[in-house]
Amino acid sequence: MASEPASQDAASEEEHDFDFNHAFQRLAGEPCRVERVMLEGLHRTKKSVVKRELQRFKEARTLKEIHQAADRVHEELMALDIFEAVELTLDESLKGDNLCTVMARFQEKGVVRLHAGTYMQGTEGSVETSVNLTNPLGYAEQVSLGVEYGTQATNVYTLALTKPKPLGRSLLADVRLHQQVHSCQTWSSYVELVRGGAVTLSSEDGRDAVSYELGWRRLSGPGRTASRAVLGQLGDRLLSAVKYVRRADTFDNPIYPTQGCGYRCETQLAGLGPDTNLLRFVKQHCMAKLAFPVMASGSTTVTLTAEAGLLLPWGTRAWEDPTCISDRFFLGGLGGGTLRGFAQKGVGPSEPRRPTAEPQAQGSPGQAASSSRESPRTPRTPRTSPGRDALGGDLFCSFAAALNFQLPVDAMRAAGIHGHVFVSGGNLVALSGAGRNWQSAWHEFTTTFRWSAGAGIVWPTQIGKLELNVCQVLARQPFDRARVGLEFGFAAPSW
Repeated sequence: MASEPASQDAASEEEHDFDFNHAFQRLAGEPCRVERVMLEGLHRTKKSVVKRELQRFKEARTLKEIHQAADRVHEELMALDIFEAVELTLDESLKGDNLCTVMARFQEKGVVRLHAGTYMQGTEGSVETSVNLTNPLGYAEQVSLGVEYGTQATNVYTLALTKPKPLGRSLLADVRLHQQVHSCQTWSSYVELVRGGAVTLSSEDGRDAVSYELGWRRLSGPGRTASRAVLGQLGDRLLSAVKYVRRADTFDNPIYPTQGCGYRCETQLAGLGPDTNLLRFVKQHCMAKLAFPVMASGSTTVTLTAEAGLLLPWGTRAWEDPTCISDRFFLGGLGGGTLRGFAQKGVGPSEPRRPTAEPQAQGSPGQAASSSRESPRTPRTPRTSPGRDALGGDLFCSFAAALNFQLPVDAMRAAGIHGHVFVSGGNLVALSGAGRNWQSAWHEFTTTFRWSAGAGIVWPTQIGKLELNVCQVLARQPFDRARVGLEFGFAAPSW
């Protein structure tokens, strides 16, 4: 009787010592084929959606190939973003030693998802709400309806349909309709209304994307103080454009990279169509980033960032008129066209806004009647100057170099908050409609660079980074809006 516990202990020890990986490597090259695949847990999803991915099992001829196919199939099925979990199990088949059966069990995501969040971009905060339908028809589609409201009268309405692997291709299709109202009155005294749609095909890894956009654009100046340059831009135009985006990176951490490099290039061709009211231009925008550690521990790193853009009009007499202000580049602040130490869109061409007369102090009725009978030559009430409109430019570039270091506070290090010392520079000029040749524009671009330096604290997050900096402007030009001293801002991810 005493031998039974001993035998049980020996058996459990043998099971504990069993090396599965060694056994698998020994049998990996053995012939084996998948006889059939059984599905379980599909309620809304069409079987054709998952069978397309499960075809990889039919090509496997050994146990190792089946294992590799299972890893790939699981990855592809989860990438559809319609399942909470996918479990693949291999069982021995009853029909032969070299056959096996795959059991695929699925747990589908819920149909309705709600999302709400607040964001900060530049000087404007916004609230975003969306309703997402996941796989409502069973073809792995995503339908979303989004609404966004900003603190500066900006609002966006979007209806989108996203479909992975259209027509069996390894692509991601996105079709969306939108209405966008962007208020630029703070910087440029106009409001932009855009109604239209876009179709985008992108690679599954997100590195390449091709899109076509067709929309109607209206620029208006409700403030009645817009500069003459902005007044000449107001009205209705059509946009018919194709765009190609290429991106890649080797960063060790996408939020706070300490090593690696990356780039993003965007090419846009607008004016596809015979309508004379179409906007016609070619636009190129590129950015690159390099990060490398200074110390072996990785606590101190150097980050180098460069960004450049070029906007060229095309068509009959294209260079006689300025390019559309909504398509131009802007420089200053954080975010796109980063130049610390300057206000948002505070660098580059600008023009004075039209002054407005201050209201008369209200007096007695008799005084009012008397003033109405004054001679037209009576001096008017002094006018107030409401500032300048930022006009943007057709050619721009910016550079930034930063030394990043860990802070001596454990809580800050745990949250990813770090310090940095930086120097940044950039410039922005107009090319079309400026009444000058390329040589003078290039001379201005190369001789009027703006520079700034400073130090601060950075908190990188999934939705962007918060910065609190102390800045000193080293070089500026007349009418630039500098921000010497403390600067606080938020920058959305640029990759």
